[in-house]
Amino acid sequence: MSSRFPWAHATHPDWRMSASLCLAQIERASRVGAGAGATLGFLYLTDHHADEAADILAFLRERTGVTHWTGAIGVGIAAGTAEYIDEPAMALMLADFAPDDFQVFSGATPPPERLARTPDGRRAAWTALVHADAATPDLPDLIHDMRGKLAGATVFGGVSSSRHPQTTIADSVLSGGLSGVVLSENVAVASRVSQSCQPIGPVHRITESTGRRLNRLDGAPALDVLLRDMGAPDVLQRRATPAGASPSASAVQMLQGTFVGMGNGDAFIHGDYQVRPLIGVDPHERALALGTDLEAADHVVFCRRDRAAAQADLIRACTSLREQIESEHGGMDRVRGALYISCLGRTGTLFGGPSAEMQLVQQQLGDLPLIGLYANGEIFKDRLYWYAGVLAVFL
Repeated sequence: MSSRFPWAHATHPDWRMSASLCLAQIERASRVGAGAGATLGFLYLTDHHADEAADILAFLRERTGVTHWTGAIGVGIAAGTAEYIDEPAMALMLADFAPDDFQVFSGATPPPERLARTPDGRRAAWTALVHADAATPDLPDLIHDMRGKLAGATVFGGVSSSRHPQTTIADSVLSGGLSGVVLSENVAVASRVSQSCQPIGPVHRITESTGRRLNRLDGAPALDVLLRDMGAPDVLQRRATPAGASPSASAVQMLQGTFVGMGNGDAFIHGDYQVRPLIGVDPHERALALGTDLEAADHVVFCRRDRAAAQADLIRACTSLREQIESEHGGMDRVRGALYISCLGRTGTLFGGPSAEMQLVQQQLGDLPLIGLYANGEIFKDRLYWYAGVLAVFL
């Protein structure tokens, strides 16, 4: 195979036509038979093909000779600079990893213990691509536990947005649970997360909170800190809002689109803190209500989410990824292929129009083999995100 992974995508109501078009693209790109030298296939399907997913997988396995496949099914998929939303489409990419450097897993075939540690018992730098069924109970806990079982492996992936029972692919078409592939330290992967938002102020230390209620930041009332970061007038003054009254319409409008990024450690340096909506304010106690428990977070940053913020944050993530690749691997010509898992809610107008998000990624990283899924939740490290984009590059 060439240094870059052969990849392809197509849309057609007849899956046989789409699959044949994809194989023809791969043959032209690799200049050899489709699948020659490949050991692992990545496959993403829109759920227009969900009922036919098993037939598609069998067809591709027979035509390429590639035994092992991983992927997912969703309302939308991505490939190159294109997105396919709610239309019949497929995208695939073939990799030539050494057989000992990967293990496809699912609930029926979990990754063996040898993948968690090196032979002498040291922690190994494994990477796991994880696809999940949205109907799986306690999904955030399962994702967190999996990273621990894999000795702290880097985990990335997404939750299927399929409207059908068939949701994921791991050597067969599956429903429920987690599945994917674990890759050894011999497979170099660089990854970043983008959350469609930008901070509007500095990071603040949480000094008082209860459950979903944020009371004080840096020793000051949380609402006062937010208004200061926004550079906004205090339309929620105690004296202006009688007890029991609702905040004014102007206050509600002002706070719409405001989110809270939660995390600790170096999460704020790399942009992989969790972003949750601000759902309410208490103008009398000067407190804020969030859409989730603060849990172990010890710092927060207030954010805005709009088109400009989404574009800027995606550029930030791509720039950071490119700088790492250039400094640690010698340049973008070392890229073999990439996967992109983005939230289904980011499609449409958030980035300016159809396929604008994928076009922005390619503008920042160059023309590279790239396929992905529009998901119902994004997985990065040991956490489940929403409204995020997770980009992983193989080197």
